[in-house]
Amino acid sequence: MDRIKIGSRREVCWDEYLIDQAQDVRVQMHHPEFRNVVLDCNAPWEGNRCGYFVLLNDQGQFRLYYRGLNYDIDQDAKPIKHFPATMCYAESSDGKSFQRVPVRKIPFWGTTDNNILLNTIRDNMFFFKDTNPDCASEALYKGLAEDKQALWLYESADGVNFEKKRMLINDGAYDSMNVAFWDAISEQYFLFYRGIHGAGTEGGKWTAQQGSARHTSSVRDVRVRTSKDFVTWSEPQMIRFDPARDDLELYTNQVQPYYRAKHMFIGFPTRYTDRYKDTQNFAYLPDKEHRGRLIRAEGRTGTAMTDAAVMTSRDGLYFRRTEEAFLTPGIERDWNWYYGDCYFAYGMAETDGDRPGSPREISMYAGGDYGVNSVKLCRYAIRLDGFFSWRCDYQPGTVVTKPLIFDGGILSINFATSALGYIRIRLLSEDGTPIDGFDSGRLFGDSVDRPVDFQGDLAILAEKPVRMEITMSDADLYSFRFTPKVNLC
Repeated sequence: MDRIKIGSRREVCWDEYLIDQAQDVRVQMHHPEFRNVVLDCNAPWEGNRCGYFVLLNDQGQFRLYYRGLNYDIDQDAKPIKHFPATMCYAESSDGKSFQRVPVRKIPFWGTTDNNILLNTIRDNMFFFKDTNPDCASEALYKGLAEDKQALWLYESADGVNFEKKRMLINDGAYDSMNVAFWDAISEQYFLFYRGIHGAGTEGGKWTAQQGSARHTSSVRDVRVRTSKDFVTWSEPQMIRFDPARDDLELYTNQVQPYYRAKHMFIGFPTRYTDRYKDTQNFAYLPDKEHRGRLIRAEGRTGTAMTDAAVMTSRDGLYFRRTEEAFLTPGIERDWNWYYGDCYFAYGMAETDGDRPGSPREISMYAGGDYGVNSVKLCRYAIRLDGFFSWRCDYQPGTVVTKPLIFDGGILSINFATSALGYIRIRLLSEDGTPIDGFDSGRLFGDSVDRPVDFQGDLAILAEKPVRMEITMSDADLYSFRFTPKVNLC
């Protein structure tokens, strides 16, 4: 069996990759919790179709980019389009509220007193800060925007003033959020983007017939390319799922390196389904009158529903995707259960916990009230590393890992138990023999960073293959990490 060198990196318990044997322990998805509205997109140049939010953590300052757009229908179900899409800019110091930043460069209704960066975008634009150490300063911030089923590159030195440069690639549809980033682990760029396949499509693109259809027979997919220089790209591949399946349309992908374990990718795709065959249900959803007008005016955007899943990968090509929703529209209320619900912003922020003494948590953002009222950007929170865990119910279960090679002399875990539950960790030799002095006993509590004490000196096992035997009862293990001892002298 292959030995896995983990060194001192954090290992998140999001998949079965490290597991050799498991009994009554499973990988369990967890859900984020609503915290607050961080931005109401109610400025005149924003509106009810704001979306494609992108969050950049830029040296402690959170930059927020998003589309401004309003599109209504009248009492006769006739569309009223108020203005072209704009790209807007806001900032936050804490990730809990955002303020528009006056850019004062694009006139709107006779004044430049606004936060509009661009007004030449048809549908969507993605922004990222290029962390490639060889990136030129004038191209430090990059933008990707779709135009006529081609993807165009924009560049900026300051993250505010962007210049359109060149067409990047043109083998996809791109009518959704297309994301890119520099991956420091593999030292290459990744690009994840929208493609189309199935009847009536051609070369990953919409045909005129399919693009105007109310209900299509095509499938929206996610494709990936890599590049060393952001100029020459590998051949495109559709991302693959384990188990293999092509059962859902994924409107976005939102794939990003996980900032606390950068060898892992995580994505929050928006799942799309047109429920036009389930007509008996629409009379009971919120906003019956408005919904009826929307269905008559636009067809699929009135009958389609969206929610979000979560998927993870170790290489950017093969993904483990949940069958169940990570975020749903939630309890029925005014202005939800519409197409446009649960679109996650790209990026996440580590924020202070809301309760005194609580640890920091991960904040994520998704738009609400889409298509009906001014879009509200809502903050959701989840514990550090808490997207998945190795979960055991009350009856005890056990995980035995593959042989691991670690650095350092301290083991810490991110875990939670009930008052009666526990986690017990024993270290085993490569052949499965318990190693004397390395039994933690039963640990209980709820901590994102709990040291694990052993009688023996953990440092003597560093660089040697060992297995972890983890016995659990009514407990979750979210992550673990071996680190060097801190010399306080």
